[in-house]
Amino acid sequence: MAYAAYRDHEVLALASPARRQAARFHVLPVTVHCVDAWRVRQALSACPDAGVVRCQVLLHEGGCTTESRAPRARLLVRLAPGSYVQVLQAVLRAVPSGELGSLVSWREHLRQCAQKAPPMKKPPEGGSLVFAAAHPDQTADR
Repeated sequence: MAYAAYRDHEVLALASPARRQAARFHVLPVTVHCVDAWRVRQALSACPDAGVVRCQVLLHEGGCTTESRAPRARLLVRLAPGSYVQVLQAVLRAVPSGELGSLVSWREHLRQCAQKAPPMKKPPEGGSLVFAAAHPDQTADR
């Protein structure tokens, strides 16, 4: 009975953590020349709730354009829905030319990454995978 008296006490209601609404982010692919990627990153650092998730250098055939043979980089920019216009203005001010991809949700971005990832290999029967070689000093004793 004593437990029932304290279970609904007002102090416990104040001590319980408040549930936060999970922030919903989006991902915007921005493709620019490699030499301009640093300027884009600097411009995005001034935008709150925005940052570069991944920077991929495009090495395949489509990596260069007909305008220039210079390699390009794709920056995957994570941003809050309310900062979309601010991010676009920062990117357009930073670089003279580039490509903006379609805005996708964070969940959709993760789903696309999972589809592109190669399947993981299973460890051999009765064994485990080795991730790193032993230090040279440790192998000298063996």
